[in-house]
Amino acid sequence: MLKKGLKTLLVISMLLGIGGVGTLSAGEKTNTKQISPEALKAAYELFDVLKLKEGLNGTLQKSLEVQLKRQPAMRPYKDIYEKYFQKYGSWNGIKKAVAILYARAFTTEELKQLTRFYSSKVGKKALVYMPRLSEVMIMMAQKRIAAHADELKKEIAQRAKELEQKEKK
Repeated sequence: MLKKGLKTLLVISMLLGIGGVGTLSAGEKTNTKQISPEALKAAYELFDVLKLKEGLNGTLQKSLEVQLKRQPAMRPYKDIYEKYFQKYGSWNGIKKAVAILYARAFTTEELKQLTRFYSSKVGKKALVYMPRLSEVMIMMAQKRIAAHADELKKEIAQRAKELEQKEKK
């Protein structure tokens, strides 16, 4: 029972990317600092240049496809996951919260500078190449992690055994 619960939790965590640093959900309070309409507008303009809406939608779909390949038992539920992601992870649902995050991290002028940069020739090139470079970097890390998977499995098995022993007491 414990092992099945751990596996399910691990799959869900991987699928949803739980554990991100500094995340803020759209439902959390976002008004700890007054954000000007100009700052929000500057953030939205940056989002358009960065194509964040398209990126988010593509990333969610790609993440789901990867998990469906890794966990075939999830395939019959694909439509449920897609509906869930659309409901809670859609761009329109988080756009304002993301804009507030950016407005907290950058001044209005910095947001405008970022927009100008990513509208420039080198900025557009960065937008083209950076995702692929990041993808390759992640694949390199995944390969390295996979090469040492037995070590992780041993530690997880040991901890599960310890937890089961505690549970029996």
